[in-house]
Amino acid sequence: MNRLLESVKSNQVNRYLLFAVYFIVNLLFLTKYGIRQSFVPLSVLVAVFFIANLFLLSLGKWPPLKKIWTIKLVYILIACISITYIGLCHVMKDPYKMNIDRWQTLEFSLEYWFKGKYIYDTPNFMGNLSSYLPGQLLLSSVFYFLGNVGYLQVGAFLLFSYTIMLEFKSNLVRFTAILMLGVSLAYIYDVVCKSDFISSFIAVAAFMLFWSSRFRQDYFQKPILLGICVGVLCLTRSVVIIPLIIFLLRPFWSTGWEKKIKFGFSFLLTVSLLLATVLLPAKNLEHLMQYNPLTLQGQSNKLVMLFFIILAIIASFYAKKIETVFYFSAYISFLVMVSFLGEQYFILGVSYQNNFFSTTYLAACLPFSIIGYCYTKQKIVR
Repeated sequence: MNRLLESVKSNQVNRYLLFAVYFIVNLLFLTKYGIRQSFVPLSVLVAVFFIANLFLLSLGKWPPLKKIWTIKLVYILIACISITYIGLCHVMKDPYKMNIDRWQTLEFSLEYWFKGKYIYDTPNFMGNLSSYLPGQLLLSSVFYFLGNVGYLQVGAFLLFSYTIMLEFKSNLVRFTAILMLGVSLAYIYDVVCKSDFISSFIAVAAFMLFWSSRFRQDYFQKPILLGICVGVLCLTRSVVIIPLIIFLLRPFWSTGWEKKIKFGFSFLLTVSLLLATVLLPAKNLEHLMQYNPLTLQGQSNKLVMLFFIILAIIASFYAKKIETVFYFSAYISFLVMVSFLGEQYFILGVSYQNNFFSTTYLAACLPFSIIGYCYTKQKIVR
């Protein structure tokens, strides 16, 4: 175990492993959806994809181009990607004709939530039930009132860019991180489909970056505020508890009892109040047990999730630096989703066509793998 954990500290090993995770997730998106079109042969798409990723991997290796990595270039990149994303939010003219229901599920879940109706027993136009947790509904509500839930992905991208600008001082590293997310096929898919999936993990990654930079000496300087933030984030997606455990368990163990109590109280109060808003409208307890977000959002069986939670707990005591937190978060989140993918393939058969959601779930690790990769790149730039 020690030998395995020591390998995580190797900058070169992590650089290639984290980029490999990013590459694999996006390649799976390309192959899954590339075979559904007939305009460009899949072999050509894969060849272009390989060349583009080689370019990403080699950014900064050409000394003559050092002068172009300016703050102005980074801001231009952010603006161009943001404008493109806004346009992509309006690509689906008649979304009901497409085999995509995420946008509609989010919209009616928010509408039901605002009206105090029970969310989890109402199928969308494709017959699927909502599994949205109240934390994600809270984060998405702003964009619902703006008139397009797809803008959530634009907002998440800007949040990601903002925290990258705060954490990294090298313009090359900043440019790399923002470009990697901006051209990610998995994230572009979320933007076009108005899906909120990756935005949950971007919110967690951005929180971890911001909190570590603001309270680097003691994460529990403001335990009540921390408890509220973690309470909201834990109720976005069930898998976000993995990176949050890695990030906060060791500092929580080390802090004083007064701060532990304040954090625990504010966390439990936040979680209780948010869950009450979605669970109290249920008809009865039996109905609640049958239709509830924790059951509907389960990405794997309980024993598998328990194994990865234990693994995250162990990793948290070895993650003494923020970059190591992101390394472990990327790897374990990826493995959680790979286990879910394997479980689904075992049940449904190895067929992308018959399994619409598994590849999407793999994208949960993207924000952590990109940021982790940029930490390894920052050490080279120095």
